[in-house]
Amino acid sequence: MRGIMKLKLYHYLHCPFCVRVRMALGYIGLSYESEVLSYDDEKTPVELCGVKMLPIMVFDGQPMNESLDIIAKLDQNNRLNTQDFTTGHEYKSFVEVINMIGSVVHDLAMPWWIYTKEFTPEAREYFEKKKSVKRGPFSELVKKKDINIERAQEVMLEVEKMIHDVNENNLHIKDIMLASHLWGLYIVPEWQFSPKLHNYLQKIKRITKFDYLGEAWYKNEN
Repeated sequence: MRGIMKLKLYHYLHCPFCVRVRMALGYIGLSYESEVLSYDDEKTPVELCGVKMLPIMVFDGQPMNESLDIIAKLDQNNRLNTQDFTTGHEYKSFVEVINMIGSVVHDLAMPWWIYTKEFTPEAREYFEKKKSVKRGPFSELVKKKDINIERAQEVMLEVEKMIHDVNENNLHIKDIMLASHLWGLYIVPEWQFSPKLHNYLQKIKRITKFDYLGEAWYKNEN
């Protein structure tokens, strides 16, 4: 990447906003150093950017947060049309859709995320306590699983109207925003995407060379 000697990404594996950046990096083909933080690590992000919020990308020693700002800076050739889209008239309404997707995904997936290899027992306790303030006890989310699946299925019918036959030449930042928020549902045992959505997500995975939780297993390998 012209003008940048080193890229380092601080991120969580489960976080859709972090996934956005990872997908963009894979699509653009940029090498970077990856630092997966424990969710209960407040010190590192606060020291870097003054707030506990990831992702954080360090560009040649200079930290930046906000996923779309990071992607816009990474995408110097505008392959994903990030800058044009985020300053255009469609952006606000699309973010409202993303927020709706996030709501249903989080209610279903959060109780499962915390039992992946990404979370230590301490981080699991921290995450559940923090997120339960907004969403209620995770035990109650699990009890409401069937209701939340029905709700998510209704949302997915609308999402299907928004997707297209994606390929290496027509991938858009909207595709990355959608895929990054939907991906977390794969972890819910009873959840199934429609064939149309599943194929869409798997194509994006291949195009962006994305591996959701793999780093939790690979990072200690020689």
